[in-house]
Formats: sequence, structure tokens, C-alpha cells
Amino acid sequence: MIETIKITGKSNSIPNGFKLSGLGTLTIITGENNAGKTNFINAVYNKTKADFDTEEDPEIIYIKAENIKPSADVLSHSKDSAWLIDNLANLFANLELDLELKDEHEDSAIGILKDIQEETNKNLKDFSGCSSHECIINIGVDSEEEGDRTKLSAKTIIRALIDSIEISEILGNGDKKDRKLDDLGQGTQRLIVISVLKAYLDILLKSELLLNKPILILFEEPEIYLHPKLKRTLNSTLEKISELDNHQVIITTHDSYFTFPPLNENLNKKTFSFIKKEDGDTDILEEGLISGIEDELLFIFLYSKMEDEYKDKIDSIEVGNIKNRVYKKGDGSKPNLSNLEYIRHQIHHSGDNPNTFRCGVLMESENIPEGKNYYTQKELSEAIEKMSQIIGNKG
Repeated sequence: MIETIKITGKSNSIPNGFKLSGLGTLTIITGENNAGKTNFINAVYNKTKADFDTEEDPEIIYIKAENIKPSADVLSHSKDSAWLIDNLANLFANLELDLELKDEHEDSAIGILKDIQEETNKNLKDFSGCSSHECIINIGVDSEEEGDRTKLSAKTIIRALIDSIEISEILGNGDKKDRKLDDLGQGTQRLIVISVLKAYLDILLKSELLLNKPILILFEEPEIYLHPKLKRTLNSTLEKISELDNHQVIITTHDSYFTFPPLNENLNKKTFSFIKKEDGDTDILEEGLISGIEDELLFIFLYSKMEDEYKDKIDSIEVGNIKNRVYKKGDGSKPNLSNLEYIRHQIHHSGDNPNTFRCGVLMESENIPEGKNYYTQKELSEAIEKMSQIIGNKG
């Protein structure tokens, strides 16, 4: 397992010698926009700029935040340059499936192709809640010649998978209209990515294959374009993939859902937050602090839960140094608030109370104007943790 990645050449905001140590099998990287998350991922993908503390460099699968939608020319079976298709194809190539289409091997190869097709279609139906998406694998497409044998390339399989997906739209008169991939929205395209990743997981588990080569999946902002229900599905899939032998996953995200503690206590999950220093270089926040995540939304959700079910415990939660802090409303009055109420009021009045200092990533060392109300990122994290413990332990 990779425990440390060291960047060996400056890559935009990532300085030469930058180290990310203590990686888990599932590693989450958070941070504000322009904090250097993508620069780090690009440096890792470019192996000439990254050192891994393992004997063998991993096979890297990179799913970008953008460029999800391949263009028509990229989907041509004569080209091997599409980011998404190439990376997913390489992922399946590591299964080392025998895809010979010749004599006694033909039935086996077709069976494997049908298995991939069925698993992907099943996932598409499960994830979308309907049967309007279907992928079809055409057995007779582009192939590689190996002597007197014909063998399908892994890239061809994935191209066939993605290229064949159409969506049937039921019109008002009951007729159906087929829409091509180029007409599909980004959310539907992310749905395809999830379905293919889940198919990979399903086939690997069902085949009981043990891969000897280390696999590192880099997934940028998995949450974009997805309905919250599908975020849970994707998070679960990535967690399960990271638990497979010789597999690791690194995610960059702005979504608090992907930073939640895992339900599986045995999952080796680590979270790091990147920040940009005054000189423009990327640095890592101290352990335990999370930046660039909508923690305020999570706080409000948990606070509402506390009000509904554990109201008697709200006053008992003390956070940081809030109890010694003066609180002022817009009219200058000073109500007596609990620590949690104090934070909730700062979130609610950020922007309309002249006595409230800005919310967000706020460190203790910052110069805060005298008489201003504020909370720090550490205090917000502490409040979330304490509320989660009470709610999780049923009081």
C-alpha cells in the first residue's frame, strides 16, 4: 500500500518536495477552490513528478472532474486518446480477462462481454430507478490481431460500452425518441461512469480475482452533477473498491458527504485539507481540520436534529473558547446563548449582522477585529463531532 507520495518537481502551486504522508486505502483531499488539489492530482498522474514509497509504481486510473463527455471523434474505435475511455479501459484491462474470439475461446469471450454488459445495465437501471438507459456491446467491432488469433482490446470493450448507450425518451404521444451520448446531460454521463465502476467491482468480486499490480484510482470531485442518492451509491462503491487487495482510491471533493466517517470501522480512510499559503504554494492543514467543505450545512442539519430529539443536551456542549466570547446582535444587544446556538447564529447572520466576522475557514491566528462575533474551523469541527456522538449514540 502507498503510504507516502512525494512530488519531485514543482507542479504549479505544488512545491518540489511536497509530501502527502499517512495515506489510507481511501484518501479524501478537501480544500477551497484554487488550493492545489487538481495540481497535486495531475502531478501524481504524471509519474515523472511523483515518487511512491512502494517497490512497484501503481497503475493509475484518473477520472477528471470535467471532460466527462467524450466527443464523437474520440469515440471512434481507431483512436486511443480519450481520457475517460482510456482510464476506464485500463481499469478493466487489469482484470486480465481472456477475450480471444477464436474457435473454442469464442463462447468464453462472449460470456465475459455479456457479463460486463449485464452488470452495467443492471447498475444503470438500479441507479436511475428506470430502464430508460441501456448499453449494448457489439461483438464484431475493432480488434487486435495476435498471430492467427483475434483478441478484443480492453479499450474496445469500454468504447463499445459507452458508445452504445442511448436514452429512450417517451414523448407526449407515447412514441419513443432515442438520444445519443452527445445529447445526454452531465448527470447522466456521471451515471454511466458510476455504473461502469460498479460493474468492475462486481465482476472482480464475482470472479474472485487477485490482482498483483497495485491500482490507484484518482477521482476528482465525484459529487458533481449527481443527485444526493447517487452520491451515497458512488461513495459506497469507492469504499468497497478501496478495500480490494492492491487497490487504493484518492478523492478530491467539496462535498461533506464524502468526508463522513465510514460505517465500516475497518475501512482505512484518511482526510487531508489543502490550503494556499501567502507565497502561492500549497500546504496541508494540521490533522483533524477540514477546509473547503460545506460544514456549515452539516452543522445546521445536526443542530436541527438536536433541537428535535436532544434539545436538553444542547446547553451541555461546550466548544473551544466560545463561552468566553462576547456576542452582539445587529442592534447591539447581548443574548445569553449556548455554544451551539452561538455558532448557529453566526452561520445564519453571516452577511447581515455587522458584528459578525466572516464565516468559513477561520484560524485562531487570524487578526479578528475587536468586538466581532466569530467561530473557527476547529470549533465548527468540534461542534459537529460532539453532536454526531450524541446523535449516533442515541443520546
